[in-house]
Amino acid sequence: MYWKSSLLALLLLLGSCREKEAAPVVVDAPAAREEGYFNPQALVDAADLMQLSGEEHIKVVDFRKREDFDQGHIPGALPLWRTDIEDREAAVQGLIASRETMEALLSELGISSEDTIVIYDDRGCVDAARLWWVLQVYGYDKTRLLNGGLHAWESQNGPLNSRYIPPPHSAFRFEGPGRPSMKIGRDSVLALLGNPEWILIDTRTSDEYSGKRLKEGALAAGRIPGSINIDWAEAVHFNGDMTFRPVEQLRKKYGRIPDDPGQSVIAYCHSGVRSAHTSFVLTQLLGYNQVHNYDGSWLEWSSFEGAPIEKDSITSILK
Repeated sequence: MYWKSSLLALLLLLGSCREKEAAPVVVDAPAAREEGYFNPQALVDAADLMQLSGEEHIKVVDFRKREDFDQGHIPGALPLWRTDIEDREAAVQGLIASRETMEALLSELGISSEDTIVIYDDRGCVDAARLWWVLQVYGYDKTRLLNGGLHAWESQNGPLNSRYIPPPHSAFRFEGPGRPSMKIGRDSVLALLGNPEWILIDTRTSDEYSGKRLKEGALAAGRIPGSINIDWAEAVHFNGDMTFRPVEQLRKKYGRIPDDPGQSVIAYCHSGVRSAHTSFVLTQLLGYNQVHNYDGSWLEWSSFEGAPIEKDSITSILK
């Protein structure tokens, strides 16, 4: 079909040429437009990825734990995991790695600045979106998520491989200042509490939001005052094929956010991973342009002495 040919041509073009504009390129794609997504090129489906297999400037990243990668991955995929892209010297677990660390890491994987990076996981893109967000913060736009992840690949009878040969190193470099405003810190969140012009979204489960459950690593249960709870998993067919919901369903799920692309939003979760997924949904699928991920999220907030906390329930530990 014509739209698929156009999508494949776009991906190849993005992979072989440097983008001259900071914003992602959006082109006409009728089938993706049926879903109504703001930037349909932020996603790749499994059938398209199969046709792109082996192209020089398409790099596929398996963003799962290494033991899962070794059991079977998309042929040619490169292994990465959340701990690889964290600042290991930070006082709070899970914070974003430095620009220089990310450049060195991507260079070790043989990824060049001309490549288009397709990222997948097996959990509805929640982990993959964290890498997407990190790359966005540093200004790298040539990133796509595999819609439905490994589940979608296997449903298309895509092959798996357990063998991995590390590629030759490259010299990856980020260009320009990036988008540091996509990341927000604790002090800024604290200063904005109670500001009616900002929407604060807690993307964790309802039990974490209420304080009924405390995930390991946090020092207190509850939520940031004034936040609303929209579980990240509401954005995908979590009990189905793990693909993203169409835009009509997404707008209902996020109906408590004003339908204004300029609405200022802060998303947070336990460690900035689930909220990165929500950041992807809001910016790439729904078109909001003022979305800020609280990188330290609840791990940092709960460790902050005197931080205001709301709570509804008696708490039990959730590992």
